[in-house]
Amino acid sequence: MRILTKVFCMFASALLASSCITDREEPAFSLSSGDALPAFEVELSDGRIISSSMLSGQVGVITFFNTSCEDCQRELPEVQRAYEALGDRAEFVCIAREEDSVTIEAYWNTAGLTMPYSPQCDRAVYAMFASSGIPRIYVTAPDGRIYACFSDADQVSASDIETAIEAAAARHESLKSWK
Repeated sequence: MRILTKVFCMFASALLASSCITDREEPAFSLSSGDALPAFEVELSDGRIISSSMLSGQVGVITFFNTSCEDCQRELPEVQRAYEALGDRAEFVCIAREEDSVTIEAYWNTAGLTMPYSPQCDRAVYAMFASSGIPRIYVTAPDGRIYACFSDADQVSASDIETAIEAAAARHESLKSWK
């Protein structure tokens, strides 16, 4: 009986540990490459207001996270590295899913992150992009469409994000030359 109890406890712990990755909402929904960027507006930690319309004409990197999520803790430093490398070529927007500014600021300071973020105590903005799973990273093209998506199932590197940024910008430039 003790062995069964231990196995059950280990199984329950594993389920709880993975809860930040995949939620159990149905039906699952997520924007994907080629989809139009939904209309949203957020205030960033540096005081700027960023909206989907402001991202038009430039490459954007939108990251949804929660600092208590272990996968987010692994991927946020990769987003930071991409921000440091290409922050002058893309607008980086980190949007919290159900997390306040005090908690995020403490984590940002501890982790050495400098990207602007938007605290969101609900899922209103997140729900426009997906119904479950964080981290989620969307690279948007200057035409207002999503160029690349990275979900909680991906192990994203700074190089992956940088490649998507450069490809989104190059694709936009090649489309402009055809007009």
